[in-house]
Amino acid sequence: MDSGLAAVLGATVGAIGTGGAAVLAAVFARSQVRMQIRAEHRRALRDPRKAAYVAFAECWRNRLELTSNAWIELQLAANRRNDPEFDELMQAASTYREEADALSAPLEHAQAVVHVEGPREVTAACNVASGDLVTFRKKVHEAFVAVQNNASIVEMHEPGNNARNDAYASYLRFLSAASDVLGGDVL
Repeated sequence: MDSGLAAVLGATVGAIGTGGAAVLAAVFARSQVRMQIRAEHRRALRDPRKAAYVAFAECWRNRLELTSNAWIELQLAANRRNDPEFDELMQAASTYREEADALSAPLEHAQAVVHVEGPREVTAACNVASGDLVTFRKKVHEAFVAVQNNASIVEMHEPGNNARNDAYASYLRFLSAASDVLGGDVL
């Protein structure tokens, strides 16, 4: 083989090697860009979802706490109908109820945002938690009316406590569903 042919073959092999390396580098760079775009997309979904879930959870929890405080005050008032502190206990129960009622619009807004952000398993858990909170609030309202009408609420204790426990369990299921969705988006 003469030296000219060897030089041409050497240059050809070198060019093919360099070109192949360039193609592999381009494919790898493209793959990296796709991974970065996917990561940014997940992050763009995660941040608004997290904010929506946290806003709903905080508002829901505040409303449960205020309703629970009203429930406690009502039970105390029912046991002290003839005591001078009865009126104070009823006023406290009424105040807690009014504060819980004031959270109605913010809670509905937070629930709507959760529905927009999704996904379905989180919105379903949100709906159940809200429904169970309404059930507990209804039990408290029934007890409030009964105490105001001098009726006994002894038979309301267990259903009221069960409704509160059910609501709280639903809240925990919502938190779990939200955590699962947000955890699945972590990079």
